[in-house]
Amino acid sequence: MKSFSVLLMDLKEQLVTSTWVVGSCISIITGCGSLLGVTSGAIVNLLNPRLAIMLSGLLASIGLLICSCATNSGILLMGLALTGFLMMQINIALGLVPLYFDKYYEAAVAIYSCGTGIAILTMPIVAQTFLDTYGWRGTLLLLSGLALHSIPCGTLVTERSPSESIKPESESLLNGRNRKTPEGNKSVLQMKNKANPVVMASAWNALKALCNDLGGQLLTQSAFVSRVLIPGFTYGYIITGWMIYIVSFTVSKGASIKEGSIVATFGGLGVIMIRIAAPLLNKFIAYKHLLYLSSIIAATSLSSIPFFGSFTGMCFIVTISGIGIGLFGVELYISANYNCKESDHFHAIAWLHLVYGAGALLTGFLTGYLFDVTGSFAISFYILGAVASVTAMSLAVGDICLGLKDYEK
Repeated sequence: MKSFSVLLMDLKEQLVTSTWVVGSCISIITGCGSLLGVTSGAIVNLLNPRLAIMLSGLLASIGLLICSCATNSGILLMGLALTGFLMMQINIALGLVPLYFDKYYEAAVAIYSCGTGIAILTMPIVAQTFLDTYGWRGTLLLLSGLALHSIPCGTLVTERSPSESIKPESESLLNGRNRKTPEGNKSVLQMKNKANPVVMASAWNALKALCNDLGGQLLTQSAFVSRVLIPGFTYGYIITGWMIYIVSFTVSKGASIKEGSIVATFGGLGVIMIRIAAPLLNKFIAYKHLLYLSSIIAATSLSSIPFFGSFTGMCFIVTISGIGIGLFGVELYISANYNCKESDHFHAIAWLHLVYGAGALLTGFLTGYLFDVTGSFAISFYILGAVASVTAMSLAVGDICLGLKDYEK
């Protein structure tokens, strides 16, 4: 998706369609992948994480290949929906992090999250170079080849036992279908069916069992809703709108497409800088306070972007917004870990990405639609800032009004 901000205007012209149509198609990468990602916890219970990562990379590569042959927005939408399977890799990887990094979890998440910043920093320039040399179809073919690299990356996922400090219930998550239970080598689903025979007889009980397999019990926890789901939706909304439309917004200010790509890279630079500093910040400041701070920085900077017209000014304010959004993302994943029990971590990440995807789908459509109607991105960035402020309000309600506390592990 980090590359498609550069491709947006070309796709709009070549497919003869509206900005909101192309923006919605691009947001489907995150949206569809995140909506499917809610099943990642169940998939990890049934499949080897290595195989799931490899399969998702193959499907994403096929999706980008289909996009390169697109002649209308419908084919583009179908291809990008398949590309969304890359999100399953994120769900699985984030679910594995606490199993290997118990003591230094915050630092591990921050280092992991630097990948987003590196992608934002490099991919707009890479995509622009591909676009100038090979056209948009050739660019999508090359991106398809890059997605195939997920397959060898998946083979590097090891199934070694985590450190001894990690609880046995978490260790079992790594072994997927082959993990042992108190009754031998039977799978978890076989155990559940034996322990709960009424599941097969009652549709209602079957639905409840499915809900439990997907971590549905998390939805009943006020702290999880206030500190994970609501911020997750706002994060999906602001980062997707920011990444998809920042290049087009810069071009609408009179800059060239190359200058727009450079502005986008400054956003990636801000993300990288703050995520490198995040482990140190987490040593001295509670994650809830950093969530407050990051949402305020993101809200202020995003709503200020329309007031900057010069190239230098745009680079500055986009860097600040990258810092706010980058810190927001790190603290959000840490919040998910602190507001669920350890055995539910895969499900917590999956539900987080579910609402993240809903926010992404909404901003992909709404931001493009408002541009088509008004001819300006200004109101869209004001809305991005307003949505970012929702997180601060959600945390305030949870902490001050409801007195919510972290899950005791």
